[in-house]
Amino acid sequence: MTTETKKTLIKDLWERKVPQYLGTYFALGFGLLQFVEFITNRYNLSEFWVDKYFLVWLALIPAIAIIAYFSGQLNPSSKSRTLKWPKLLVIGNISIALLLGALLFNGEAIAQSEVVELTDEEGNEVRAVVPSLHKVKTIACFQFENLTGDTEQDWWGVAFSNLLQFNLDQRPEFYAYSAYSLNSFYDVVGLTSFTVPNVGMQREIAQKSRNDYFSRISYTKEGNKFIFKGNVYNTKDAKSIINIKAEDEDPYAAIDKIKEQILADIPNALKDAENEISLPASTLITSDQEALKNFTLSRIAYYKNPAGLNEVLSITKKAVELDPTCSQCHYYVGDVLYGLGNRDEAILYIKKSIKYAASLPERMQFGAKGILYAITNNMDAYLKLQELHRKMYPYDFLPYNRLLSLYKSKYGIDRAKELIQEAIAHGNLEKGLLTMYSLQLENEEYDEAVKTLDRFIKEFPDRDQDKVKYATIYERQGKLKEAREILLEEETIDPLNTDIQRRLAYLDYRDLDIVKATERVEQGIEQATTLTDSLRFFSLKMHFLRMSGQIEKALSILDTVEKYEVRRTPVNRVISSTFTAKADMYQSIGNSEKIPDLLENIAKYSPESVSRYACQAASSAIQRGFDSQMDKEKFADCNEHYKSYGEGYNKYFDLIVAYQSQDYDTCSKILKEDDGRIKGMFFEKYFLASVYNKIGNIEKVKEILQTAIDQKDDDAIYYYQMAALLEKEDANAAKKYLNIALQFWSNADDNFIPLQRANELAQRLNVL
Repeated sequence: MTTETKKTLIKDLWERKVPQYLGTYFALGFGLLQFVEFITNRYNLSEFWVDKYFLVWLALIPAIAIIAYFSGQLNPSSKSRTLKWPKLLVIGNISIALLLGALLFNGEAIAQSEVVELTDEEGNEVRAVVPSLHKVKTIACFQFENLTGDTEQDWWGVAFSNLLQFNLDQRPEFYAYSAYSLNSFYDVVGLTSFTVPNVGMQREIAQKSRNDYFSRISYTKEGNKFIFKGNVYNTKDAKSIINIKAEDEDPYAAIDKIKEQILADIPNALKDAENEISLPASTLITSDQEALKNFTLSRIAYYKNPAGLNEVLSITKKAVELDPTCSQCHYYVGDVLYGLGNRDEAILYIKKSIKYAASLPERMQFGAKGILYAITNNMDAYLKLQELHRKMYPYDFLPYNRLLSLYKSKYGIDRAKELIQEAIAHGNLEKGLLTMYSLQLENEEYDEAVKTLDRFIKEFPDRDQDKVKYATIYERQGKLKEAREILLEEETIDPLNTDIQRRLAYLDYRDLDIVKATERVEQGIEQATTLTDSLRFFSLKMHFLRMSGQIEKALSILDTVEKYEVRRTPVNRVISSTFTAKADMYQSIGNSEKIPDLLENIAKYSPESVSRYACQAASSAIQRGFDSQMDKEKFADCNEHYKSYGEGYNKYFDLIVAYQSQDYDTCSKILKEDDGRIKGMFFEKYFLASVYNKIGNIEKVKEILQTAIDQKDDDAIYYYQMAALLEKEDANAAKKYLNIALQFWSNADDNFIPLQRANELAQRLNVL
C-alpha cells in the first residue's frame, strides 16, 4: 500500500507538471541571478542586492509549487472550483518573501553619515561629517592625450590628470591617482615616462596600481576653446562605462564638467553630506595657467630625473613666484629643499604650504602638516594628526598605515589588527585585507591568513597577481615544495612575471640549492628589459651574497644598485634605504670604522636623523654580537630616541642594554612581563635566542631556533646557534646543523665573523 501511494503521488505531481514548472523557475531564476550579479559588479553596487534577490527567489519556491499543482483550481474565472486555502498560502508566501527581502541582508546598504566632535593636534575642537562606505572606489586618471599637434602643449595632459585627481578626491568615496603616481608603473611594464599608452596597457597599469576604473581622455583646441573627448573604463573587463565630452574656453571649467560626468555615472556610495564642499578645479592647485605650467613641468622633471633636484627646485620656485598663494607649489619647494639637505629653509616653505592650504578641502590639508611634524620630530603632534585624520576620514587608509607600528608597539598585535579591521569596516577593503593578511603572517596565524586571503580573492577576483600570496603562506611555514608548485604554475601562466622568477630563486636559496638560485638571478639580470627589473634582480643577488658572507662582493653590488637607483629615487632616500644593510655588512667583517662615513652621508641631507641611524647601527651590532666598545657607549645614549617611538620601545631598549651589560636577571624580568609586544619588535629572532640562552631557558632557545630552522630561514646564523647549543648535548646533531651553516657560508670572506666563529666550533667538533 505504501509503495502504491508513493507511485500515485509522484505520478500525480508529474501529470500536474510540478517538476517541470519548478525546473523552469530555477532555470529562469538562475539566469536572473547572474544578471543581478553582473549589474552589481559593473556599477560597483553593494552585494546585498544579490543576497536579497537570492533570498526572495528561494522563499518563493512553495508558492510556485502550489500554483503549479492547483493551477486551474486557482483560476478566478472558475468560481465553483476555486480553492481559497491555496490562494491564501500563495499570498502569504509572497508577502513573507518580500518582507524578508526588505528587512534582511541590508548590511551596509544604507550609507549613513555621522556628525562627530573631535580634537586636532593643537587641542582645538573640530566638527566633522563622517560617512560610512561599503567600498572605496579607485580611479586611475591617466595623462590626457594631446591631439593639438603641438608637443609644447603636452604638459597640459599631465596637468589635467592632476586637476581631475584633486577634483574627484573631494568626494568621500573616491581615491584618484594622477599621472604622477601612475608613472611609477611605466617602467615596470616597459613604457616611456609621461606618454599615453593604448587602452590595453592603460588597463595593465590600472590593474597593477589596483584601480577599479581608469580614464582615457584626449584634448584639442578650436580657437581658444578646449575640447575633451574620451571614456572611463571598468578595469575588470576594460569596457567603457562613461563617455566623456566637455568643452570650454576655460580649461579649469572643462575639468569641472568632466568631474560631474564621472560622479553622475558612477553610483555614489552615499547621499551628499550636508554642507559638503566641492571647490572648482581652479582653486585646487593654482588658477594662474603659467604657474600651473611651471608646477607641472617641475613634477615631470622630478619623476624623469630624481637626482636633478636643483633643476626641479628652479622650476618649482618659478611657480611660487607666479602664484605666491599656491599651496602645492610651496609644498614641493620644501620637499626638494629637504632632499637637498636645506632643512630649515624647507620647513619655512612647508609652513607656507600649510598656511595657503587652509582654503582647500580638509582632506588635502593633512599631507603638509604630517611632513612638518615628521621632519621637526614632533611625534606627539604627528600621531594626534594621524588619529584625527583616521576619525574624520575613516575610508582613507594612509593614517591607519602610519598608526600601525605605534599600535603594535604600544598596544600589541591584537589592537593593531583591530585598527586594520576598522579600516576594512569603513570600506577600505583592498588595502585593509592585504594588511591584515600581513599581520597574520607576522604573528604566524597561517589558518587565519588563508581565510583573509580567501575573502580578498572573493572581493577582488580580478586581482590575479595576488593568488601567489598563497605561496607566501606555505613559504613562511617552511613548506617550500608546496610554495614552489604554486609559483611554477603561475610562471607557466605568466612567464614574463619577474616577481615570480625572483621568488623561485629565493626558494632555491633557502632550500640550499644555491647554484640554481644564483643561475636564476643571473638569467634574470641578462633578460631584464626595464630598469626596475634589473635593480630588483641585482638587489636579490646582493642579498644572496650578503647572506652567504661574501660581503665585499655584496657591497660592490649595492654600490651598483645605488648608482642606478638614483635615476628614479632622490639620492637622500637611496642613502637612507641602504644604510642598514651597509652598516650590518661592515660590522660583520669587523670594519665598524666605516659607520661614521655612512652617518656623514646621512648628515648631508638629514642631520636630525643621524642619531637615529647611529642608534640603529649600534643596536644591530649588539644583537648580532658584532659590537665594539664604541657601539655599547653609543647605544647607552639612545634612551630618549627609543622613547620617542612610543610606549613599548623603552622596554626594547632596556632589554638590549641589560643584555650587553650582562644583567640577565633584568632580561628575564622584562621577558616574563612581556605580553608579546617586546618580542614582536625583534623581527630577527636570533637575539631573543641569545638572551634566553644567557638566562638559562634552554627549552625556549630550542623552540626559537627550531621554528626558524623548520621555516628554512635564509640566515644561516640559526643553524650555527643550534649547533653551538647542542655542542655538548648531542655532538652528531650539532655537526649536522653546523654543516648546513658552513654550506651557506662556503664562499664567505675570510674576515666574515660568523664564519670565523663557525670554524672555531668546527674545530672543537672535529668537523674540519
